[in-house]
Amino acid sequence: MMAIEASAAKARTSGKEIHDRLRQQGLIHGRLFKYYDQLHTQSLEWVVDDTLETLHNWEAESKQQ
Repeated sequence: MMAIEASAAKARTSGKEIHDRLRQQGLIHGRLFKYYDQLHTQSLEWVVDDTLETLHNWEAESKQQ
């Protein structure tokens, strides 16, 4: 998925790393697939920024629990 690879590039990490982190947080199915149609109305840069911000927020929240 292009959003995962572009997010990995922006985060300066591997696609596998971002994929694993997104999967662990439930973001692949719960956000990227669920809102696929809506996300495709946005620029790739917006999707990447939103994906990384959401990932960081959800990871931080899961550490607090």
